[in-house]
Amino acid sequence: MYNFDKIVNRKNTNCYKWDSLKTKYPGVEDIIPMGIADMDFEVCDEIEKAFKERIKHPVYGYYYDINSDLAPIIYERYKNKGYDIELDDIVVGTGVVYIINHIIRTFTEIGDKIVLPAPYYTPFGAVIENNDRIILPCEMKLVDGVYKTDLSSIEDQIDQSTSMFIFCNPHNPTGRVFDNDEMLEVADFCQRHNLLIISDEIHSDFALTKPFYPLININEFAKYNTFTVSSCTKTFNIAGIKVAFCMISNPELREKYIKYAKHSGLGDVNSFGIEAIKAAYLKGQRWEEEMLEYIRGNRAYVLDFFKKNLPDIKVNPSEGTYLLWIDFTGSGKDINDIQKILINDCKVELNDGLAYGGYSGFARMNLALPRCRLIEACNRIYSVFK
Repeated sequence: MYNFDKIVNRKNTNCYKWDSLKTKYPGVEDIIPMGIADMDFEVCDEIEKAFKERIKHPVYGYYYDINSDLAPIIYERYKNKGYDIELDDIVVGTGVVYIINHIIRTFTEIGDKIVLPAPYYTPFGAVIENNDRIILPCEMKLVDGVYKTDLSSIEDQIDQSTSMFIFCNPHNPTGRVFDNDEMLEVADFCQRHNLLIISDEIHSDFALTKPFYPLININEFAKYNTFTVSSCTKTFNIAGIKVAFCMISNPELREKYIKYAKHSGLGDVNSFGIEAIKAAYLKGQRWEEEMLEYIRGNRAYVLDFFKKNLPDIKVNPSEGTYLLWIDFTGSGKDINDIQKILINDCKVELNDGLAYGGYSGFARMNLALPRCRLIEACNRIYSVFK
């Protein structure tokens, strides 16, 4: 029903993915951007129709009682996904990173340590450090080809100033969908050290090879000490429409969250973000299903291509997200030159692993693009690294 092979020209639309290339890489033409995590797919018809319907009314003023309007829709969506939540747990906000910033500022102190499994999503590190908190990295290790968090490695670094743990599931950038026993370890670790948890589950719709389970379902401690943050924007390719939500089962934490959010305007959502959630969650199921199948096909293509043609470049077989974490350290090239080679020789932009906690020689690939462009990008990489 939907054509994900269609090439959509995003140039000259003030699009970060495409229009920033000339500034970042002057003199290099014809780059295929596979970095920043939005999709090169058209949004579903239902969202576009909802926007057009809203435009018929020519006033875009302040919205009344956003939470009452959207929370029931979000509740039904996430209850059906298996979340152990109540309607009152849901608080709508402007965006995932905005919400995480608010939680850090509200529930931790300047100088506090925040545990962050590494490699980590770049804005997590930025929002910690920009708020004068300290990143306590917990390096994820490859165990039989699977990235796992080694909590024992930081046990002796926890002290009274350690106050929070940021969990990301499915994990960005490695693509892990964590098993229940791993999440229980995280919950037990946080309970032992009295840590609040932020669980970013914005990629939870992208469980590609195994089921996804929310952290709050693990046990009572996780449920009542976790801020679960998510949004429809990743799944339905509307990142520019700022809207997200936080699920907080602990009434005391929720009350404090809402009280301080009023000072920052975090609960304000633009009119089109409101319409986007309604259209996506009530009418976008067919588009979502077809999109996920297309992503699975792109993932399978890349894994097979590199295994057959570039076996020394290790592509982590992600279980979730539309991202792949790629290890170029065995490619035979200087790991400090990987990004230069990708841009100048391959003319393919991947996110530099250095930005994810200092992983030189690694890169993150975005699979959410038409397959013909994906195939061209793989061929370009092969022509240089073969």
